[in-house]
Amino acid sequence: MQNQPELTELLQMNLRALNRFVLSLVRDEVDAAEVVQETATKAFLHFAQFRAEANFKTWLMSIALNEVRQLRRRQSRSRIFYLDHEQLMRLANARSEKSPDREYEELENARRIHQALSSLHPAYERVIYLRVFQGLCVADAARELSLSVPAVKARYHRAIRQLTKNIVRKTRPTLISRRHRNLGAVAIRRLNCPAV
Repeated sequence: MQNQPELTELLQMNLRALNRFVLSLVRDEVDAAEVVQETATKAFLHFAQFRAEANFKTWLMSIALNEVRQLRRRQSRSRIFYLDHEQLMRLANARSEKSPDREYEELENARRIHQALSSLHPAYERVIYLRVFQGLCVADAARELSLSVPAVKARYHRAIRQLTKNIVRKTRPTLISRRHRNLGAVAIRRLNCPAV
């Protein structure tokens, strides 16, 4: 190749920028080194196609960008794997068995929620019972309570807020933080509450 010294000089001038560019895209030094090497190889093979009207650095970076895309395609294909029927059954059985700690935690959470619910005002307890445990929509709960839909929504949200305070008060007597404000809503969601 007659332009080999010129290409070598241009590559040396742009090698540091190329390394930084590729490393910023790939974020792994080994993959970055592979992409830089592939970029240099492609630049060497296709240097005759380089038009001097474009900047060499821009041309080199576009080759590198295409190589990064190729690397990501190869990596995404290599992440796919298949499990046979026996492996799937083992995974399904492993997930369905609860640890004793998890069972205790669920029992304790259910006890706390029950205590917090029973300490609510009867009107709040009733709206939560209708919405959560009976699964009624807001309109049906409004008919059952002989209230308007906005009144049921407001009562439900107040009930959730009070439930949150009751749960937090039982678990952390002196601290009600921003993190705990939605605890009642989370507890209700765990009971498969329909959204308002």
